[in-house]
Amino acid sequence: IVTGHNADDIAETVIMNMLRGDIARLGRCTAITTGSEGMISRCKPFKYTYEKEIVMYAHFKKLDYFTTECIYSPNAYRGHARVFLKDLERIRPRAILDVIKSGEDLAIKDDVKMPTQMTCSRCGYISSAELCKACVML
Repeated sequence: IVTGHNADDIAETVIMNMLRGDIARLGRCTAITTGSEGMISRCKPFKYTYEKEIVMYAHFKKLDYFTTECIYSPNAYRGHARVFLKDLERIRPRAILDVIKSGEDLAIKDDVKMPTQMTCSRCGYISSAELCKACVML
């Protein structure tokens, strides 16, 4: 599966994982391709492309482009990371790529216990617990 995640999205995810102390996700979130054996692989070809570059390209090529944002996103955790990154970008234009680079360069010590990746006992999708979040909510 090829996703539309761009540099802004990935930098936000790095910041959120750092603030949560989620080293397992932090170690995976900057990879261009993800997916383990038996799972569906995902690819993020726009990893180093700024969101504004994608919007400008669509505009100049007269492509249909739309974006929708959840009505709750301004108050969501990701919204705070987005505002923080935009503030950093005003001071240092390379901030988004620098955050991604920091996430890529992160080294996790060998003696750190990492959570094990499991599959949901109900639906079979990858999960960090016996039931995935979707099945818990259902």
